[in-house]
Amino acid sequence: MVSKVNFALFGFGNMGLAHMKNILTSPRATVKWVVRNKIEEAKKFVQDYNLAARCTTPDSLEGLYNDPEVNAVLICSPTSTHEPLIRDSLLAGKAVFCEKPITDAIDSTAACYDLAEKQKKPLFNAMHRRFEPNFRGVREKIMKKELGNLRLIKLTSRDLAPPPISYIKTSGGIIYDSTIHDLDMSLWLAGSEPESVYVSASAFDPSIAGCDDYDQVLVTIKFKNGVVSSVENGRVAPYGYDQRLEVLCDKGMISVDNQTTGLITEHLAGVTSAPRIADHFTSRYPQAYAAELEHFLDVLQGKVELQVKKEDTLNAMRLVRACQKSIASKGPVTIETEV
Repeated sequence: MVSKVNFALFGFGNMGLAHMKNILTSPRATVKWVVRNKIEEAKKFVQDYNLAARCTTPDSLEGLYNDPEVNAVLICSPTSTHEPLIRDSLLAGKAVFCEKPITDAIDSTAACYDLAEKQKKPLFNAMHRRFEPNFRGVREKIMKKELGNLRLIKLTSRDLAPPPISYIKTSGGIIYDSTIHDLDMSLWLAGSEPESVYVSASAFDPSIAGCDDYDQVLVTIKFKNGVVSSVENGRVAPYGYDQRLEVLCDKGMISVDNQTTGLITEHLAGVTSAPRIADHFTSRYPQAYAAELEHFLDVLQGKVELQVKKEDTLNAMRLVRACQKSIASKGPVTIETEV
């Protein structure tokens, strides 16, 4: 068990910066290496914050992997890089914290988990919404049956604006890139195996349609325990980053609303105005990102077991695959259970 975890950080975009800030504010963690293609930007950050960290590029990792002081890696680089980074890190004896997805295929994802088990190192798939305090509070109420038995789950996830087309082309599609978070939430909250799924999908943006992708989807999941989940996911919501949850139970309803950018509401004779909602995932989920890092540190220090396990990840990926089949067939699809 280590008292302080030394990280190597791969990737320095939105998520890389978010995780870097959380590492720097945790007394249990520090950053020893930063890996970035644009190495000068990484060096400037390290210099500006007076960090005792080394910088390197993705094509020069031998020093990092051979550094005995590095206990873990945190992977925020593009999906196409995940599999080799996870494999090489595990073989080098490092624990792995990886932004979703682990890889872009079920077989290779399962192989990464198998290698982690063989190496006796944790592999953490950072499904951050499981660590958002309000969502966790709802799940605890469901598990305790405080409002009776669960009947319906409604999840809304809308981005302020679509990502660049260059990202869309390599994202794996909206279901795999974005909706997977809500599919995982549905599995987590329902407490049952899914039975069938049906997806309606549209592409209103011609450039997204040209990528054989969609910018608006509606997913209906029927679970074996009778629970129904409705997931609505879109790339465009000009009023903000819209993230809501509603669950209906026998004795009542529980909901989680959007987080706003301020607390001032103004009431005038003809209009009432309130602050707009958060406009980006990094401003909506800072508590979740901090909590998942602390959870990973707890795992490394032997205090808890991983809360997102191999089967959780594979089940979400199977559901993604079923959604993709539903879109292709334009009809409901029975969930497959094989890997």
